[in-house]
Amino acid sequence: MKFRKIGMRNIKTAISVSICVALAHVFNREYIFYAVIASVIAMQNSVADSFKTGKNRMLGTITGAVIGFIFAFISPNNIILCGIGIIILIFICNSLGWNKSITISCIVFLAIMLNLNGRSPLMYSINRIIDTFIGITVAVLVNYFILPPKHLDKLYDQYILAIDKVFIIMEEKLCNHKRVNLDKLENEILKLKSNLNTYTSEIRIRQQKNMYVDEIKKIINVCNEIYIHLKIIESIEQVCGLNEINHIRVIDMFSKEPMREKENDQISTVFNYHVENILNLLDKLEVIKYLNKH
Repeated sequence: MKFRKIGMRNIKTAISVSICVALAHVFNREYIFYAVIASVIAMQNSVADSFKTGKNRMLGTITGAVIGFIFAFISPNNIILCGIGIIILIFICNSLGWNKSITISCIVFLAIMLNLNGRSPLMYSINRIIDTFIGITVAVLVNYFILPPKHLDKLYDQYILAIDKVFIIMEEKLCNHKRVNLDKLENEILKLKSNLNTYTSEIRIRQQKNMYVDEIKKIINVCNEIYIHLKIIESIEQVCGLNEINHIRVIDMFSKEPMREKENDQISTVFNYHVENILNLLDKLEVIKYLNKH
């Protein structure tokens, strides 16, 4: 068995659960389970994700509670109404674009329909909403105030990694004449996009300054352009060398001797055209990287 270190999300989830349990005792909440479950689900890797997950759960809970109250008021435990209620909930959530709220809305609806045991449908529905709200609020606040994730550091590390990957791939292609794995490059670009989206969502919630965002967007655009040119180069089956200008530039950039152009045919012209564009884009990456360092 491989043991991993206990991460901050793990610790903050435990803190959220403990706070929910404490609040349940203080305010004499009967169904502590629902608040605890909401806090566990709402605790995510970022405050933005916690807020988004909590919002989806809250929307689902309210929708399920309202429909559950109406149907339970008519006839709790009714087999036909249970089925009709699920159809209505899924239809409502899909129509409103609340796709991620469907599951919890159905669970809350069924909890009200099947677990009343003589209790008031109205009070039971209201309590499900209150307990869920408590759990979500606790999780978001804990994630916000207690050692929030350092998304800027992750973003910076990922953008350096993406740039390094681009240069490594180009060195393998132009100097070592290897076929390259474009999936790896695409994966790094997607990771960078994901980290940027998380970071921008986070700073929007915290109302912080947009550090590095413009530069990262430029890097993503440049990397995408390189990916397109490289994909075209990889589609060329003929082995092509570099013309004189590209040959000199590659030596200057990578300090290695690439293969020279043997004959200037049409395919070699196309190859060198895309290589020239890639080299120009690599120069742009070097400039952006340098500016971020300083």
